[in-house]
Amino acid sequence: MGDKNVDFVISIAINSLENYVGHIREHVGQWGKEAVPWFRGEPVCDTPLVPRVYRSTGGRKHYENRLLQMFRMRAPSFSRDPTPGREDTDQWLFLAQHVGLPTRLLDWTESALVALYFALRESEPVVWMLDPFALNGLSVTPPTQGDTAVEAKTFPLTWFDPRGMVKNIGVENVKAAWEIGYPGLPLPVAVHPTYVHTRMSAQRSMFTIHGAKREPLCELAQKPLRRFTIDIDRIPQLRSDMHMLGVHHSTAFPDLDGLADE
Repeated sequence: MGDKNVDFVISIAINSLENYVGHIREHVGQWGKEAVPWFRGEPVCDTPLVPRVYRSTGGRKHYENRLLQMFRMRAPSFSRDPTPGREDTDQWLFLAQHVGLPTRLLDWTESALVALYFALRESEPVVWMLDPFALNGLSVTPPTQGDTAVEAKTFPLTWFDPRGMVKNIGVENVKAAWEIGYPGLPLPVAVHPTYVHTRMSAQRSMFTIHGAKREPLCELAQKPLRRFTIDIDRIPQLRSDMHMLGVHHSTAFPDLDGLADE
C-alpha cells in the first residue's frame, strides 16, 4: 500500500536520526529564516493528510455537526477537568480532536522528535513537515488598503471574529465546523491552539483546520509540505536511538496510563 496524492510533494528517504535532522535543517533553510516547521507522524495509507471526519468508517460517513454538538453536551459530566465555556467553540473543537472525536482538524507538533515517535509506532511510518506560515499565506487576502491586510507571519486567533471587511482566517474554518451550511475558506488554515488538555503541551500540539475543500492537504497545498519516508529496515535502530535520547511513551503521554504503557 502506498500514499496516494503525494507524487507532487518533495519526498525524502530517512535511515537514521542524523539523516533526519540534516534533511530537516536543509529544507527549513530553503523556506527561509522565519519558517517555523510543524511535523506529523502517520502510517503510509490511502488517505494521507485527510481529517478523520472526512474518512468513512466501515462504509459509513461521519456527521460532523451531530458529533460536535453531542460531545459538547455530554463531555462535562465525563471529564475530571473543567471543560471549555459553552461558547468557546474553538476550544471545544481542539478538545474533541485531542481525545479522539473525528473532526476536520489534523494533528501537528512543533517537535520533530515527537512526530517521529508517533510515526515509528507504525509498520510503515511517514513524517510530514509543514511550513504553516506558507500554508496560511495561500488563504490571506492580498493587501489593498494598508491596515486591512492580514499578517500571514503570525498565527491567527481562533476566537476573534472581526465581522467586518477583513476575515480572520483562523475563525472561518472553526465556524464551518459548527455551523451547518457555513462554507469556511477553501483551503486549510494552520492555527496555534489553546491547550485545553494536559497532553497537548507535552506533545507541542498544533492543528490545521480544513475548510470547504475536503481533499488531502498534500493535494490542496504542495509547496508548504515535505514528506519523509522511513526505511523499514531501520525502524528498530531508530526506536532504540529515540529511547536513548529520552523520547519515550511517557514523554508524549505524561500521565499514569502513559507510564504504564511505557
